[in-house]
Amino acid sequence: MARADKIRHDNDFPRTPPIMDYRVSYEHSLASAPDDYIAKVPSQVVEGVPANIPRALLPEYITDLILKRSVGIGKIRHLRII
Repeated sequence: MARADKIRHDNDFPRTPPIMDYRVSYEHSLASAPDDYIAKVPSQVVEGVPANIPRALLPEYITDLILKRSVGIGKIRHLRII
């Protein structure tokens, strides 16, 4: 029989927040010409967004995530969560 102090429970382990994927569309410029919007992205999946981000802050968070992952992009506008 197992001793009580040796039993592990689910809440004994640190929990990571759930991760969400979002499909977005947007327009962007290149880093070399940030004021010239040249590309329309009709649909892209952004992975790895923590589920605990408030809905009101999602566009800003996703924009920052895209800019960090794609260094060639200058600015993003008209971001829409599909």
